[in-house]
Amino acid sequence: MTANRRRVLIALMGAQVLAGLAHGVTYSMGALLSAEMAGAAWGGAASTVTTVGAGLWAVPLATLVEKRGRRASLSTGLALGSLGALSALAGAQTNLFAFVLIGFFFLGAAVAMNLQARFAAADVAGEDNQGRFISLVVWSTTVGAVAGPNLFAPTEKLGEALGLAPFSGAYLVCFGVQWLAVVLLQVMIRPEVHPTRTRATGRVPLGRYPSAAAAIAVNAVSHFAMVALMSMTAVHLHGHGASITLIGVTISFHVLGMYGFAPVFGWLADATRPSLAIHLGLGLSLLSASMMIAGAQTEAVVVVALLLLGVGWSSTLVGSSTLITNVTAEQDRPTVQGRSDFVMNLTGATGGVIAGPVVSMWGIEWMGVVVVAAIAVVVAGTRVYGARAAAPKK
Repeated sequence: MTANRRRVLIALMGAQVLAGLAHGVTYSMGALLSAEMAGAAWGGAASTVTTVGAGLWAVPLATLVEKRGRRASLSTGLALGSLGALSALAGAQTNLFAFVLIGFFFLGAAVAMNLQARFAAADVAGEDNQGRFISLVVWSTTVGAVAGPNLFAPTEKLGEALGLAPFSGAYLVCFGVQWLAVVLLQVMIRPEVHPTRTRATGRVPLGRYPSAAAAIAVNAVSHFAMVALMSMTAVHLHGHGASITLIGVTISFHVLGMYGFAPVFGWLADATRPSLAIHLGLGLSLLSASMMIAGAQTEAVVVVALLLLGVGWSSTLVGSSTLITNVTAEQDRPTVQGRSDFVMNLTGATGGVIAGPVVSMWGIEWMGVVVVAAIAVVVAGTRVYGARAAAPKK
């Protein structure tokens, strides 16, 4: 590994640690804040609006990659996310829920940055280790993302000491951590990283890349499952009398699953083929949803189900990201990657939209039923199990 590759990879991993901390400390806290301000049916608003924001911000941030490079795009996503943290904090203080929702939308830009960083790693990887570079950046999110939910109680104490509204102290921490990540990227990613010197010409039809289109579809349904179940788990447990400490531990296990095992899936994608990682991820997501259907009233079952849900999401994300990078031509790659994140996040947002009303009216078990049905439909539609991951580059 050259010195430049090593420096860029370290910078991306460090930024992911900080971005993961910011996201982990606010994601489920946003569900509690929404439920506190607007009722339980709005508990999914945090994940929904944030995920919609991530999808919509993914497109202009991908365009910025082509024009200015990865450092500019990643830093812009974090800066926009910091504005979202301030808006959410202001909304909580003034009891104006609209400001909170605007904050969630801008926090979506930081989520888009978090996802785009894996493709930045692929830009500096060699032909035979793209999966491993992607997975290392995904894995590095573990430290911050697992620590974040366990800061629920300390951030609440900080908020109380500063006279802040309940569930809002986390956003102050989020703001500071995001700007630390911006500084890290600006200092270490020099010169700027461009994915390619050749610009795409015209629109990029996904029909040219059927394997990439299938990867986008299965990654989207995996994200749907993750957002739909994870976003309302805190509200579900809280409604059954679980302590905020147990809620934090449950979310931490889930986030550990999302990021902690990524290097295994990166190795699997490079050593065999990316489709194996995709298949494994979908299977684990199905298992998780089935456990929620059968045992959501048992806290231990919920903890294990959320862990498996995170592991399944990770395997699908790494596999699909590697596949998309492998099969798309250089000049089309940033556009296809941006579309992947766009579809992924808007599909996840749909899960968040559905989750609030479904869980509040019928319980989280029925959300598990919806997830199983969605995965079955997408698998049948894309025939992912019969698709070959390897396709010649154009």
